[in-house]
Amino acid sequence: MSMGRWREGHPNALTVTVGPRSGADLVGQDNIALQAAVDYVAGVGGGTVEIEPGTYTMHDSLHLRSHVTVRGAGEDTILWKPPAVKSALSSDIVYGHWDVSLAQPDKFRPGMGVYIYDDCTGGFARTVATLLYRDGDRFGINRALHYDYCRHRNAVVVSVYPLVSGVNVEDAAVIGLRLEGNSVQNESIDGCRGGGLYLLGCTEVLVRDLTVHDFHGDGVSFQQCYDPVLEDVRAVNCRGTGFHPGSGTTRPQMRRLVSRGNDGEGLFYCVRVTDSVLEDSEFVGNAGNGVNVGHRDTDHIIRHNLIRDNGRAGIFFRPLDYAVAGHRTQVLDNLLEGNCRQSGVAEVDLDAELEGIVVAGNRIRPAAGKIGLRIGPQVRSVEVGDNDVKAEAEMAVVDERAKRP
Repeated sequence: MSMGRWREGHPNALTVTVGPRSGADLVGQDNIALQAAVDYVAGVGGGTVEIEPGTYTMHDSLHLRSHVTVRGAGEDTILWKPPAVKSALSSDIVYGHWDVSLAQPDKFRPGMGVYIYDDCTGGFARTVATLLYRDGDRFGINRALHYDYCRHRNAVVVSVYPLVSGVNVEDAAVIGLRLEGNSVQNESIDGCRGGGLYLLGCTEVLVRDLTVHDFHGDGVSFQQCYDPVLEDVRAVNCRGTGFHPGSGTTRPQMRRLVSRGNDGEGLFYCVRVTDSVLEDSEFVGNAGNGVNVGHRDTDHIIRHNLIRDNGRAGIFFRPLDYAVAGHRTQVLDNLLEGNCRQSGVAEVDLDAELEGIVVAGNRIRPAAGKIGLRIGPQVRSVEVGDNDVKAEAEMAVVDERAKRP
């Protein structure tokens, strides 16, 4: 039996409260107070940290720990991202080192979270870390650098980071928080290394009743995770993708998500995400596709979702060959309407060398001149069930396989 299941069912499980007023076990309104509570509870074997209503200024992520539940008061518990500061490097820094040297060190202080990159890096080659100490223009960091960063490639250090982060954590939970990203005073962070909420290499983490608003990056990103559960999670008006499962994540369960008004995709299956359930969710008014499936993203169930008014397709399978396409995905009982507002050709667009696809029971309402279901010329096998498509007859289902030589 896991610690989490034991903890939730035990009448005397340890609980520590954090809040802005006397009466809380720890009094404070910043990440230091929150982290102190989480680390204490983790150190004694697990339990719950309850964050009272209030606004908490986050100069670094709230770092999750194994066997700890973090529970707020819903929309009244706000974790707020202050304005970012930025500096170029004063010296080149290289892979595996544990320090950075800054041209403007007085902008920074130990305890701040930072994001380190240059013009030649992206994705997992960038580094997110916490500053530990200062020695002149040099700061120690808590994580070895992931790459070489050079002045001639415009390397910088900027104080952006996830508001809540879990790395190699198991059996943890985050419940009842609002994460305010303050995007206008912050810079973008790559979704492989960050998001309003970010998980990397985690096992059996629960995220429930959480809102990410106005983050300058992806709302929620989880990479290389096993059995994550997201329920009643909202990503609204973020500057990247709403939800970003990726990089080998296995068996994610995603229910009652809301992805609205984000500058990227509603939900982006990145690379080798497998065996997911995505259900009872809303993807509305995002700039990209409502749901995007691609590189080795296989064995998914996408059902009972509302996908409406997105800039590109409602559900899009990226144009990939057989070796890396998103096979064995079921698209069932969704409502798709009014997508392709800026570009794209179809509400459901199968644009890859796919096999084992099922599209059935959906209500599909394409805009004028758009296709309901497009079956691209490279699709190997697809089962089309009883979909209710309101479109001109020749635009309801367009099977381009007949055009293959």
